[in-house]
Amino acid sequence: MINSLFNLFKKAVGTALPKQVSLREQLVPRIRHVDFLKMLQEHGVPEQQQPVTTALCGELLVSYAFDLPEQFTMATPPQLEQAGIAASEVPALALRNLARLMPRTRFFGKQGFMAVYTGGELEATLLLLDAFWEHMQASSLGKEIVAVVPRRDCLLLCDARDAGALAELGREAEKFFTESQDAHALSVQKMLRRDDGRWELFTGH
Repeated sequence: MINSLFNLFKKAVGTALPKQVSLREQLVPRIRHVDFLKMLQEHGVPEQQQPVTTALCGELLVSYAFDLPEQFTMATPPQLEQAGIAASEVPALALRNLARLMPRTRFFGKQGFMAVYTGGELEATLLLLDAFWEHMQASSLGKEIVAVVPRRDCLLLCDARDAGALAELGREAEKFFTESQDAHALSVQKMLRRDDGRWELFTGH
């Protein structure tokens, strides 16, 4: 997984940003494992060539990229400057673009928990959209929801008060994480719980 991530990053870093594309409208967030940055540092990638990131929760962080027609190009400081995007506006701008570009969300119920599907490998980025979680907390799952993202294209969630659903959620997350160790794999860390608009590790009741 690490090697494939590194190869993708190297291709992206060397890609000139096309002027015909409105880059401000193409900046989006991507969910990564913290080992992504460690791997870049270990391979000697200079700091200025590393993607801009922000912490999310536990083993997860948010990186930023330009969603171009042929590939995602990592948003490094020089590329952001080239696009005329200030570092201070990156998180909010990327979230606005994500909300605009997000496909219609579909839900699949399974043994007490729910799988969320968007397509486009955007499932994990739903963690970042407040409007989505406000909607989910108003649903039958209730206000105390836990989530896990074993892969970038996999978001599972359930009611934190349902012990049976929590157990099934953990087993399903492990299955998704281990069945294919590719560039989409993220983490089977402890589940995440949303509190006051922020994610924290869920340690149970």
